[in-house]
Amino acid sequence: MKTFPIGFWNYTDAAERGPEDVKDWADLGMTLAISPEYYEGCKKENMLAMLDACEKYGIKMIISDERARWWDASDDPAAYEKKFMEAYEDFGHHPATFGFHVGDEPTNDKAFADAIEAHKTQLRCAPNLTPHLNFIPYWKGQEETILKAPTFTDWAKSMADKADLKILCYDCYAQMNPEESGTDLYYTNLNKFMEAADATGITPWTTLLSVGHFRYRVPSEDDLRWQLNTAVASGMKGILWFFIYERQPGSNYRLPPIDEFGERTETFPRLSRVNRHFLHQFGPFFAEAEHIATYHTVKAYGGYPLYVAGKTDDILTDVTCDQGLPAVVGFFRLNGEKYAAVVNNSTKESGLFKLHVPKNTAVMERLTWDGDYADLKTNSWDACYYETETEKVGGDWLAPGQMKLYHLK
Repeated sequence: MKTFPIGFWNYTDAAERGPEDVKDWADLGMTLAISPEYYEGCKKENMLAMLDACEKYGIKMIISDERARWWDASDDPAAYEKKFMEAYEDFGHHPATFGFHVGDEPTNDKAFADAIEAHKTQLRCAPNLTPHLNFIPYWKGQEETILKAPTFTDWAKSMADKADLKILCYDCYAQMNPEESGTDLYYTNLNKFMEAADATGITPWTTLLSVGHFRYRVPSEDDLRWQLNTAVASGMKGILWFFIYERQPGSNYRLPPIDEFGERTETFPRLSRVNRHFLHQFGPFFAEAEHIATYHTVKAYGGYPLYVAGKTDDILTDVTCDQGLPAVVGFFRLNGEKYAAVVNNSTKESGLFKLHVPKNTAVMERLTWDGDYADLKTNSWDACYYETETEKVGGDWLAPGQMKLYHLK
């Protein structure tokens, strides 16, 4: 994809959705969509009409077709290939098709074997498409009980080799548990999957939370912004949201963007703003930039290293906050130049975050709203810039989860 992938899990019935629904996806700022569930008895023409609408709005679709599911693929590869080819001939040639959904969260040997066979078959039969396979979040001890590998990265290398994975996608919602009870696990997952992606050369995607359920709170706009920006600053190259549509209400699921009556909830405009703001200001950069490393300030979560003043980086000597709030600092490279993404790692408070660089630093710029770069010295009327005998200091007020991108050299 040329644009940064931001999409969603769908789960609705393809017989009940139509091309008119795609406008909701576009209004939410989605550049990617998992299709409604397509099965025998659904109208092919209706799915093709949705694909046409996706093409109109610049959205790519992952086709969720039961014929492409991994079910028993390892038992009878020929039978699986036959079913998949039927789905491919129906929908795989459409320009809006990204790929087919292989399946979700394999957790036992049989499921892994089926997923591997299905993924390989899809790539062999449709090399122009990208299969989508989603994994469970990581937790300590999973290597022995589920993954059957010495380390998480060893498992990822094996899985990547056997299935020829193109995307390493997973879901984790612990970050929306009360207070900070799930924050460390959230960052542990980002850390583990990024390490695995770096070791295998696979593109990392994560699924974030847009609906309250279980202990997970209904995400506020600050929560949505925080999830998206911290994930991207940690190196994620694709985002899915769980989920968009409430169907028949179950458990304590509540306030997804579209509720059980088919009406837009208060979550809809919040998620729309967060997605569209990111895509407008940061999407082109992060679609192309290479992730180098990520650090935390004040308090480190999930095994990430703390930023050490004067030692972590030769240009960015420190990142501080007048209010003592923590930050996520991600380093990226684009066209040979270094960039630093700074995210306020608080979900509740705003703070003034400052970047410290040596006095002889030639370039200290901020990415503007419209994609240009502005020198901090002459463009800090609402932010911060000053110089001492030894350094330049510049930065910005950041709302909870807000991100700024800086070019330094």
